[in-house]
Amino acid sequence: MLMLAVTIMIAAVVSTFAGGFSDTGEKVPQATFKVRVNLLENRTYFDHAGGDPVSLNTLQVAFLSGEKKTTLTRADVGKTCVNFTQVGTSQTTVKAGDTFYIEGETPTNVIGDSSGIEYGNLRMYPDTEVTWMVIDTRSSKTVSMGSMYL
Repeated sequence: MLMLAVTIMIAAVVSTFAGGFSDTGEKVPQATFKVRVNLLENRTYFDHAGGDPVSLNTLQVAFLSGEKKTTLTRADVGKTCVNFTQVGTSQTTVKAGDTFYIEGETPTNVIGDSSGIEYGNLRMYPDTEVTWMVIDTRSSKTVSMGSMYL
């Protein structure tokens, strides 16, 4: 009888600890974005086409072109990008129908045509394919991804 009681107590303790390890983190937002580039303004626009609202404060955008990759957040404004903001408002929550953009620099030290956008060490030029990812920084999970041809 004593062994049965001890076994039940051990099972209860193990069950309590194991229950605490379940995933209680926040839900990762899922959204669809349409991405477009305006080379004259040095901007990449992200149009929220549907899904969960997202906060610009918890987003990271990654660009991959060839062997080069860069990741950008709002903290990179003034470092590897000029601006990372929502269009037409000072709000940081982007909902369906809203647009945010990332503004880069005009490529420097380029021989010939300098059209394109520079984000840190990544240069995006016309006639190149760029893969993009919008990432939730709290969970490091992808919110949305795709590719575009400049």
